[in-house]
Amino acid sequence: RQTGHGFRHLASTILNENGFDSQHVEAQLSHVKEGVRGVYDKSTYLEQRKVMMQWYADHLDKLAAGNVVHFRQA
Repeated sequence: RQTGHGFRHLASTILNENGFDSQHVEAQLSHVKEGVRGVYDKSTYLEQRKVMMQWYADHLDKLAAGNVVHFRQA
């Protein structure tokens, strides 16, 4: 069973494993600033995050097209 937080976990893992700057990943997941400013200010690393999220969208499209590695359960 998948949850919203689980999807965030997957995105963070995949992006970090593929060499994206961890600060950009954390900013995308809104884990950077505390308080009200952190809730409303989404401009940090915006250009880098656009590139990163386009890569992620393309990655998901490849998975949906069948570029998937299947694992057998023991």
